[in-house]
Amino acid sequence: MKSIKTSISTRLAALLFGAALFGLVTQSALAAGTASGTSITNSASLGYTVSGVAQTPVPSNVVSFLVDNKVNMTVARVDLAPVGVVSGAATVNAVTTFTVTNNGNTSQDFALAALDMANGTANPFGGVLTDSFVASACTISNIVVVGAGSMGAYTAGDQFINALTPDSGATVSVTCTIPANQANGTLAVVSLTATAYADNAANTLGAALVNSSGAADIPGTVQIVFADTVAGPAVGDIPLNGANSILNAYLIQSATLSVTKTATPICDPADGNVNPKNIPGAAVRYAITIANTGAAAATLSTLTDNLVAQLTFDTRLNSGALPATNCVNGNVANSLSASGFGAVRGVGVGPGVIGVATDATTAGATAVGQAITINFGALASPNYGVANSSLAAGSYITVYFNAFVN
Repeated sequence: MKSIKTSISTRLAALLFGAALFGLVTQSALAAGTASGTSITNSASLGYTVSGVAQTPVPSNVVSFLVDNKVNMTVARVDLAPVGVVSGAATVNAVTTFTVTNNGNTSQDFALAALDMANGTANPFGGVLTDSFVASACTISNIVVVGAGSMGAYTAGDQFINALTPDSGATVSVTCTIPANQANGTLAVVSLTATAYADNAANTLGAALVNSSGAADIPGTVQIVFADTVAGPAVGDIPLNGANSILNAYLIQSATLSVTKTATPICDPADGNVNPKNIPGAAVRYAITIANTGAAAATLSTLTDNLVAQLTFDTRLNSGALPATNCVNGNVANSLSASGFGAVRGVGVGPGVIGVATDATTAGATAVGQAITINFGALASPNYGVANSSLAAGSYITVYFNAFVN
């Protein structure tokens, strides 16, 4: 026999379940109606008189019938947008989430089929994107009853819902494999179809249901009537087929990084900081900006820069302030950084602006001879923030250092 798992029926659970189904049937709605197999019996009674004298009422015959099995279900998306997947190596655990609700009046098993849709299928969430790659090996990876409903036991690997009772719902997780090296912003559309089967009182999928719609009524027999009147978007899902379906999607979301380096003279020994030129003895401010214009965060590791022999690293990050005699390597009075580096981060594509000592780096940036190394896992400064190698989508990091022209 099937083991039945029933969660505690509370107002909160019912509200949460209703929210999960995006306002579809709540547990308190009791949309299923009278349970199938229920015997409906009644009769009539005629009262009359003869010459004004009341007579014994005359009963009619007793009429009875069994309530038939109304087969109906709703498949809905839980995800509010395409599920983001990072491009690169193949992803085998990308999960889309659905709910299946038994809107019928009989406990049913539901076979589940998750399939990749054809190229060109429209994005079910709207927009101009269409399906352009294959999400393969889609499988049911988890089934959990939600709200105050109940279902039979779930065993890992089951591709069906076991004994879902009327007005109950289950959350279904679908796992697909996303191929490697897909272009950023591309889409794969998948479908989930739930088809009603008989509840066979075992931990296996029951027998297929035979629709009695159009057949003669047999009052003493529980007949099966498919009541799913709306066609779903999955291939083969037509009205009155004992099934329902919905679409979901995976969206490739990756970081798109750019590295931009600029060189700006900030002072020279003749002009100071008034229209300085790149003459010997001039300080040149280098700014290296990493911008993420993609849709996913990137974890930065290291950046290296090798200065040519005609340059000497400035150990103090000279500010370039007047007078011109201050334009010398290691000038403490004009120093913006004891380490020779500064860093800022912000929203957009940058570069940031450095000009105060609080932008100076305290760790993560080194100059050994002509070799510049920026370790983003350790990079820190008061304005930049604590060490954080993550560069969010739509953000930038700019690192500054100076070099003197030999």
